[in-house]
Amino acid sequence: MQEKKKAKFNVIDAIVIIAIAAVVAVVAIKLVGGTFGSGGESTYTLKFLCEEVPDFAANVIEVGDTVLDESKDVPLGEVTDVTVSDSRTYTTDSDGNVHLAPKEYYNCVELTTTLTASDYTNGIIVNSSKYGVGHSITIRVGKAKIFGRISAIEKVE
Repeated sequence: MQEKKKAKFNVIDAIVIIAIAAVVAVVAIKLVGGTFGSGGESTYTLKFLCEEVPDFAANVIEVGDTVLDESKDVPLGEVTDVTVSDSRTYTTDSDGNVHLAPKEYYNCVELTTTLTASDYTNGIIVNSSKYGVGHSITIRVGKAKIFGRISAIEKVE
């Protein structure tokens, strides 16, 4: 009679099992968004300050426009408020003093959006991307593409 060989478990088998488990964990984190322990999603208002926007771009921004992070194609809510005022350009005179002056054909645009995001220690997470106050960002707002900074993040109660 023939004797059956028993399968032996060795170090190579353990390494393969650990590698497969790691790949499954990475895929699970990507699908869930990497927000474990964040307390779930909430509604936030996000405010943007864009100090030098060409007036032709500022004139096409409207309440209801969708805002997207240009570099990551991440939705950052819908515009709920837009304020257009004189641009904020800082200049230095011959004595080294800094002055705030408007720049012709440019405007300062302040946008407010509402969105759903996850909280984290330094701001919010949207589609696995982290955003915080002071974050410099190029955004698409309706038909306009503008550069600015996130000036406030507030949780809606």
